[in-house]
Amino acid sequence: MPKKSQEVFDIQLEAGIICKAVGAAAAVGVGCYMTLFEQFDIRVREFEMAFSNLPTAFDGYTILHLSDLHLTKLGRLEKRTMEIIEAREVDTCVVTGDITQDPRASDVFRRVCSVIKHRDPLFAILGNSEHKPWVSTSILKEALTFDGLNMLVNSSSRITRDGQSIAVVGVDDAYSRLADVDAAFAGVDPEDFIIYLTHCPSTTPQGIARGADLTLAGHTHGGQVRIPRLNLFWTHMRANRRLNDGLYTPDKLRRVLKTDVGESTLFVNRGVGTSRLHIRLCCPPEIVYIVLRKA
Repeated sequence: MPKKSQEVFDIQLEAGIICKAVGAAAAVGVGCYMTLFEQFDIRVREFEMAFSNLPTAFDGYTILHLSDLHLTKLGRLEKRTMEIIEAREVDTCVVTGDITQDPRASDVFRRVCSVIKHRDPLFAILGNSEHKPWVSTSILKEALTFDGLNMLVNSSSRITRDGQSIAVVGVDDAYSRLADVDAAFAGVDPEDFIIYLTHCPSTTPQGIARGADLTLAGHTHGGQVRIPRLNLFWTHMRANRRLNDGLYTPDKLRRVLKTDVGESTLFVNRGVGTSRLHIRLCCPPEIVYIVLRKA
């Protein structure tokens, strides 16, 4: 091989080795970031949402929205969650499913909820984690329920303030095909202000059709791993996959669902925990505060 050709070959070989080394280092760095940092980097978000039919007694009503805790133990993520939520008083807290699949973790759930400074009862619904084939859902539901928490399984409840009230409706997990929206809304006046809790956001249209004003959901983890610009992520949904992350105002919901939604608003929480792979990328966990306002 001529000398110049050999020199070119050697340079290309060295460049290739360097590129592979840099790529490997970058992959290790991203892996460490996803595993050791971002999954613990809880973001706190707050929204004010205005509704014309909100009773005046609930103007300023504050809701703590937790989702997808995926509890197994009282670890670093859980302790950080407790630090955040005990720092602020709220009127109520709603937990939109995937609390745990282990009845032994019910004590952790109680400890997390014990630091919430709330005025009204708490509300929770079941997610697909509570319906795993190896899980006794009835035992798990009983273990997770305590005084001061209403577990809504295709049922509803009411919150009363100064003689006025709003409805809270909770549906069972749609991904597990256990959602009975008709049963959940039975006896609920569609003219009331209604907060609709659904683990999987795919049932949002059914809730809106029955009068839901504010729908709160989880399940998707916001994709958990999102590739910037390419918009690549996994929603873990069978229907309405575009309802997968964040705030959907009435205008945005109208565009996505291609139907009139009135003033209905949806928020899909990225959740606190992770499932399967304990990683997050460009999709940090979140704790959300929602302040209701009279429009």
